[in-house]
Amino acid sequence: MSTPAVRWVGLALWLARNPGMRRRVLGESAGDPSGLAAALDRVPPGWEDAARAEVESAARLGVDIVTIEEEAYPRLLRRTADPPPILYVLGRLLSEDRLAVAVVGARRATPQGVLLASGLAATLAERGLTVVSGLARGIDAAAHRGALEAGGRTVAVLGSGIDRIYPVEHRRLAETIARQGAVMSELPLGSAPFRQNFPERNRIIAWMSWATVVVEAARDSGSLITAGLAADAGRMVLAVPGPPGEPNAAGTNALLRDGAACCRGAEDVLEDLAPQIVETAAGIAAARGGASGWAGMAPSGVATESVERRRILDLLPASRGIGVEELGAASGLAPGPLLALLLELELAGELRQLPGRRFLKTGLSGRPI
Repeated sequence: MSTPAVRWVGLALWLARNPGMRRRVLGESAGDPSGLAAALDRVPPGWEDAARAEVESAARLGVDIVTIEEEAYPRLLRRTADPPPILYVLGRLLSEDRLAVAVVGARRATPQGVLLASGLAATLAERGLTVVSGLARGIDAAAHRGALEAGGRTVAVLGSGIDRIYPVEHRRLAETIARQGAVMSELPLGSAPFRQNFPERNRIIAWMSWATVVVEAARDSGSLITAGLAADAGRMVLAVPGPPGEPNAAGTNALLRDGAACCRGAEDVLEDLAPQIVETAAGIAAARGGASGWAGMAPSGVATESVERRRILDLLPASRGIGVEELGAASGLAPGPLLALLLELELAGELRQLPGRRFLKTGLSGRPI
């Protein structure tokens, strides 16, 4: 691992030991890695040795450490006010994981809730979206299993060190997720699953996702924290309604009363997401079932995000448009990363999609140049 990456690990270890400093240091950057990089100079001497030892331990365990500067780091999470400097990852984070929806809920879930969460996650995964949850008992585990059974991608975010899977009975589930998606944590190796870790874990779930769906939740459920964090970040929040008097419906019904969108199934989620997200996810899903080159793609470690963006913008015409296949051949990008990047540029107002999946360059006003 390069010296700058080791310094990021040192920063993360220092902040883990000094949690009161984290929001002050990271908040100054507002999610800008270049601004956050200034925090590297604030790390006291001596942490580099600890960082190198951490990197070596992670390598022995087969754990990747992804820094906030790297292409594989979740882009929505990077843009928040409190992004983790590093993520410990088992499995792989792919470009298509930008199209993520969180599915969370009660640990003591009802059989109906488990069935609904599994089916909801399966449909979302089949449609090309990545399902994010927390590996907890109940709704979280059902969401992960539903996505896996559908052959889609899922990401589990831990409230413990990545070498201390919690709950322990989900160790085999975590291994399966790592083969078909990713398991990740911001916490140093060996970190125990302390209660205070889980609200922090919940911000990662909420902030790396376009929407958060709460399937079941009691009045004091941690899932309500996830929903609140999603709403604070301007992300969509959906809740499954339940009968009055049902304890696991108290939290979801309260969310609905407070303005969350109603979720009766996956179609409600798909209807409420931005059309560009749904269309791009559908293209990824179709490609998974087609050319083998679309499936299991590793994130690009060669070109940086800014170089990829500039390459695509340089290839886009100002009129008539260019087809996605032609654009892929000219850019050299694999279809999954290409579609995700086109979505990002469209949402930023830098390109416009024409009928027939053709794209042209626009000004920031959204008009063709």
